[in-house]
Amino acid sequence: MKANLPNGLDRNRVLHQVTVDRATEREADSPGKIRPRHRFFRKQLVLPAEHGSWSWLLIPYFAGVLVAGRLNLPALLVLIGGLAGFLVRQPALTYMRIRAGRGRKADGPLAAFWAAFFAFVALVCFVGLLILGRVELLWLLVPMAAILTLYLAASRQRRLNMRTLWMELAGAAGLSAMAPAAYIAVTGNLSSIAWILWGFMAGQNVSSVFYVRARIADTHHRPVNRSLVLWTHLAILLAVTPFVLSGSVSWLAIMPFVAYVVRAGWVYSSERPVKNIKSFGFREIGVQSLGGLFIAAGFLI
Repeated sequence: MKANLPNGLDRNRVLHQVTVDRATEREADSPGKIRPRHRFFRKQLVLPAEHGSWSWLLIPYFAGVLVAGRLNLPALLVLIGGLAGFLVRQPALTYMRIRAGRGRKADGPLAAFWAAFFAFVALVCFVGLLILGRVELLWLLVPMAAILTLYLAASRQRRLNMRTLWMELAGAAGLSAMAPAAYIAVTGNLSSIAWILWGFMAGQNVSSVFYVRARIADTHHRPVNRSLVLWTHLAILLAVTPFVLSGSVSWLAIMPFVAYVVRAGWVYSSERPVKNIKSFGFREIGVQSLGGLFIAAGFLI
């Protein structure tokens, strides 16, 4: 009898951990055949299982750079530091799982090394930004602390589906902070543009969470709250519309959200299973990239 696996990205985490355990067992069975580089760097222990989350970080970053108008050393430090901070999570969670007795002890030193390495790189980049005079970035720590609190609170939810949803939403909103961080790093100023840009990119990331979860649920024939998906997209569209009406950004910035509402309505009307998960993931990254370009253009034109 097959065990029921969790839905969406949390299901991927379960399968990801099974892959880690099996890879480790193979290493233990044939130690003489393992290349040194495989012992030092194993992507199952180091890289995040949620491949789509890369776009939640990188697309806002490049949108921030485009709106700022150029690329400089502080912006590069934000990119390197942001990536390092993003990569801390997987080895850190692996190490914590091992400490709790839910992982192979042999993986502990490797996971601890990579977690410490990424944390060190992120810290060096942050100190470098402060030395270069980008102290305005400290203001981002206040909302980021609130998002982290939400993430930790969500992780304690007993209902698996609600836990993963709120953790994904907090992660999507937090990673979109790369947009204002990149803008501040380039310009050296904390203006309203940075905050508005964060809001637009967070809205795009959050809409992606609901859309992807609905499509994956349809693929596995699991129940979906279609009304929640549609109303969330409509709420995001209504939230960004005043900035267009006030002239803070041009109509180009709102076009992606109109398109997202249309596709949310498409999902609302009927089940929309995914034929090929990998192709679907790449298409979603492409859609989000195009949306990021429109949003950035809306701030420039």
